[in-house]
Amino acid sequence: MAVIIALMGIDGSGKSSLGRMVCEKLVERGEKTVFVWASLRPVLLKPFILVAKYLLVRKHDKFKDYKIHMSAKRTGMKKLGWAHGLYFFVMMVDYIPQLLFKVAWPHLLGRHVICDRYYHDLMLDYCAQINAPISRVTELVRFSARLFPTPDLNYLIEITPETALSRKTDIPAMEYLEDRIEAYNAIIKDVSGTVLEGARPLEENSDIILRDMAKLEH
Repeated sequence: MAVIIALMGIDGSGKSSLGRMVCEKLVERGEKTVFVWASLRPVLLKPFILVAKYLLVRKHDKFKDYKIHMSAKRTGMKKLGWAHGLYFFVMMVDYIPQLLFKVAWPHLLGRHVICDRYYHDLMLDYCAQINAPISRVTELVRFSARLFPTPDLNYLIEITPETALSRKTDIPAMEYLEDRIEAYNAIIKDVSGTVLEGARPLEENSDIILRDMAKLEH
C-alpha cells in the first residue's frame, strides 16, 4: 500500500534529513518512493506578498528587530482584514496544481510520498501572516484534509528553539520559533500524529517511521 507521510516542525528540526533517509531506505528495499517539499512555492501569490511587505514592513527588518516588525505587520494586517479572503483564495489556486503534481499524482501511481512540510504548514503560515489564533490553524488543517490527499502518518519533529537557532542562520528571532512551536503542537494533537524527538539520531527516528509503515500493512 502506498502511503503519504507528512513531516512537520520548525525550521532546523531536521525534517529534510529525516525524510531523505526514510526515502533512501525504502528505495533500497525496492519500494517506489518520492521525497518532496510539499508546502507552497508562491507564483500567483508572489505579487500579493511583495505588495504586503512593501506596504506594511518595508521600514522594519525582521532580522534587526523582530518585535517591531511583527507589531507593524499585525497592525497592517488588521487594517487589511477585508483582503484576507482574497489572499486565501489566490493561495489555494496557487497551491492546488503544485500539490497535485508533487503528492497526488505520485501517490496515484503507487509511490510512497514523503512530504517535507505539507498543507498543515501552509495553513500555519497563512494564519501567521494574518495574525489568526491557533484555533483557526486547526480549523483550516481540517478543511484541507477534506480537499487534499490525507497523510497516512503525521510526524512532528520536536526540538528546542535554541537548537534550531544553532542549526540555521536565517531564523529572525526566538519568538518566531516559539509562536510556531505552539501551533505545531496543536496541529499534531488534532491530527492524532506522532511526536519524534529531533535530538534523537536520524537512524532511530527513521526506523520508527518504517515500523509505523509496516503496521499499516497488517
